[in-house]
Amino acid sequence: MKTVKSLLLGAAAGFVALTGAQAADLPGKAAPAEYVRICDTYGAGFFFIPGTDTCLRIGGYVRMDAYVAQTFGAQTGAYSTRTRLLLNFDARSNTEYGLLRAFGEFLIQRGPLNQTLPTGIAGTGAGTLGQASAAYMSRAFIQFAGFTFGNSASFFNFYQADVQMVAGGGAALDPSRTSSNLIAYTASFGSGFSATVSIEDPQFRRIGALGNFIGGTGTLLAASPVDGVIYNGQSLPDVVANLRVDQGWGSAQVMAAFHEVRGNVAVAVAPAVAPRIGVSSTGWAVGGGVRLNLDMIARGDVLWLQAVYTDGALGYAFTNDNSDGLQQTRQNVQVGLLNAFYADGVQTATGAIVKSKAWSIHGGFRHFWTPALRSAIWGKYVNIDAPSIAGRSVSDIRYWAVGVNTFWSPVRNLDLGVEIVYQDLRSRDNGSGATVGSPSFSAATARGNLGNANAWSGMFRVQRNF
Repeated sequence: MKTVKSLLLGAAAGFVALTGAQAADLPGKAAPAEYVRICDTYGAGFFFIPGTDTCLRIGGYVRMDAYVAQTFGAQTGAYSTRTRLLLNFDARSNTEYGLLRAFGEFLIQRGPLNQTLPTGIAGTGAGTLGQASAAYMSRAFIQFAGFTFGNSASFFNFYQADVQMVAGGGAALDPSRTSSNLIAYTASFGSGFSATVSIEDPQFRRIGALGNFIGGTGTLLAASPVDGVIYNGQSLPDVVANLRVDQGWGSAQVMAAFHEVRGNVAVAVAPAVAPRIGVSSTGWAVGGGVRLNLDMIARGDVLWLQAVYTDGALGYAFTNDNSDGLQQTRQNVQVGLLNAFYADGVQTATGAIVKSKAWSIHGGFRHFWTPALRSAIWGKYVNIDAPSIAGRSVSDIRYWAVGVNTFWSPVRNLDLGVEIVYQDLRSRDNGSGATVGSPSFSAATARGNLGNANAWSGMFRVQRNF
């Protein structure tokens, strides 16, 4: 009996061992698939990156613009096109220190490369237009615990050009488009109130001389004195500060900036005067703006107003952005077909820097006729008072522009729009006191001045947002 019992127990043990060995050879249970989950913490379009607590949004647009322009008083015009792809990536997560955010925006486009002013206007040369592809980063920054590090919109900016087609003319004097490499800290006080101090790279606000220009043709007069201040390196960053409130009724902001005008002596008017390196002067700017949400008229209606005054820091009153694609010379008021020379200041033969002063007003109103149809009217005025220095030619400038546009969105995220812009520029040569066409005008002493000119431009745009 004991023998039989031992045999049965041994067989059972062997069976258990055999089945265990077979089970070990069977494939394990597959891990459950991890699907992308919606992240609604930061608004529409965000999703969790699988395996992380980081929310990501991918967006952008594809845009095609067709642009036409005509200068009054001259048988000249321009036609150009541009196609652009914009992509942005916004990654956010919550930490014990608050929001951690990384944002990047990139552009790829095919469009105008360069165009000098056309013949038919006093002091200009033949017009030429090139086409080229470009790819560049427009924004890239990190935000953490109230700090911002990287390339971001300047914290001096307030007015937003969402009431105008930025590339439709007048964008060259839009102060909201300037970005900078910066380190900033924003303190939030609750109820929508905040304050920011920002250390920004001054290169993005400098407006200085790259050469002498006759009527905007870009012809360098090597034997002539350089008119605008020549920036000589940089020893101090720009310091920007603002106070801001964002509430249901809209937003308001006051802002100020310090900007060092640091130059070298221009090509000597008096050859015996030795160049002085590193001469500097203090430039500054102050401004204020308000945005009013006018949903009581129609949902999405908005009114923007902004005013800025600068002394030796013209880049804070307007920008020399080239988004209209017509004039690529950095120090020109290149709006449509209009052109005049200006700079942050003039450096005398003895090395002293005499600064230019400017003030500007920008405004716009957008109205939704229906949820799919909206129109806007916008305008701007820029006044530049340049130093009057013998032998130097920079321009006193009075410039204004007004534009109207209408957009139709037949389906969500598709915009079809047209815009018409009128621009008027009056400039006076401050070296000779002459205007172009006057008996006292001389191309040798009045470089980069058109006198009085005006133009209109129009744009058609198709844009698919995603």
